[in-house]
Amino acid sequence: MNDMKFDNELYNSWRALDKNIMAWWDGDVRKANEEEIRDPRLNQIWYSDEEHRKKEKRETEGKTGTLLFLPFPYISSAGSEDAFPEMYCWDIPFINSALYFHDRLEFIRNHLLNHLFMIQRFGMVLNGNRTYYTTRSQTPLLADDVWRYYQHTKDLDLLSFAYPLLKSEFLNYWNGEHHQTPIKLATNRDLGDPELRPELAAEAEVLDFTPIYDGDIRNCVPLQTNCALVRYADCLASIARELKRREEAVQWKTDADTRRDLIRQYCWNQEKGFFFEYNYVQERQLPYWSICAYWTLWADVAKPDEADRLVEHLEKFEFDYGLALTDKIYPSPHPEFEWLQWEYPSGWPPMQMMVVDALNKYGFNEEARRIAKKYVTVIVEQYQVTGKMWEKYNVVDGNLEFPRERYNVPPFHGWTSAAAVVLGHQAFQK
Repeated sequence: MNDMKFDNELYNSWRALDKNIMAWWDGDVRKANEEEIRDPRLNQIWYSDEEHRKKEKRETEGKTGTLLFLPFPYISSAGSEDAFPEMYCWDIPFINSALYFHDRLEFIRNHLLNHLFMIQRFGMVLNGNRTYYTTRSQTPLLADDVWRYYQHTKDLDLLSFAYPLLKSEFLNYWNGEHHQTPIKLATNRDLGDPELRPELAAEAEVLDFTPIYDGDIRNCVPLQTNCALVRYADCLASIARELKRREEAVQWKTDADTRRDLIRQYCWNQEKGFFFEYNYVQERQLPYWSICAYWTLWADVAKPDEADRLVEHLEKFEFDYGLALTDKIYPSPHPEFEWLQWEYPSGWPPMQMMVVDALNKYGFNEEARRIAKKYVTVIVEQYQVTGKMWEKYNVVDGNLEFPRERYNVPPFHGWTSAAAVVLGHQAFQK
């Protein structure tokens, strides 16, 4: 089959899937109002492996549920599939990316207001709207999401409402004492999860679970977290300028640039031409290669020559069906389990979208389009075979089989639908 014929067939299959996804959004909506948070069916864990039986028992037998109230309907992480009926922190911005293509701004507004409500109530956007997530957040992307919505709508009222709440989360949570380190970059820490050991709960604030933090993320200053905070401060600067808070805008820009310099100082390896996770306790870079390095492009941290070298290393992670999280399988640093979710050969939808967006920012459009097309291919092929979308894919073999897994890969709309939409438009743009 020649490439042109293949591209035409892939394009036609993608267009058909895109139309299906457009029709799914309304069916993917969930609620967490007074009725729903008392519904036993919504207070059950969808998976039942041995590790989570205690939590499942607590939820199903307790008189009160674990689902937390949210004022507005939302599109849950798995949508109309059974998994994950709650609203998660960093899933939503990727879902919103697809909703723009389908002109569903009402859902995006609901999502923003729900997350801002969480800051009002808890001081942060929770990992998810469950009682057992009240001790941590996730990768902070809300400021970027608010600013993007404003650029589409010019909704000054929402921007004005959001700004003090975003400032509060940035200053009091993400720059709070438990996230601080001696080198002035942020670490990740949980505030007291009763189920998980502290280092595991802290890692769940970023990627649960992965080898790249060497077993204890609290000793690290994760690239993903700190690059997100650079972008957070940049967006606060943009919002402040729009609201005529010029002095505050200068302060936010200074904060962003200072963090950029620190990331380059501690995480850039000139000899290898790559950004690595940094253990500030041991004062050394960790040896794990991962696509988290490309968050430095997404946040405009990498200098042009550094970006060139990062792109040279894409071949370590790029396979026939997209980007794996790491270049190979690394030993598990967690003694109680061997499985790791965020590593080779797993290709997670949000990471594909992030890297494609990051590459485009630096003008690497051909590379971005190539990766987008590869991931769209595995989504489309597996949809044709199974009739389902899935939480993630094996990007090496183009299937749903993984050597070490926490649970069987669940059917999934959410960010997988988003990846199909966003990356499809990227792959087939004229």
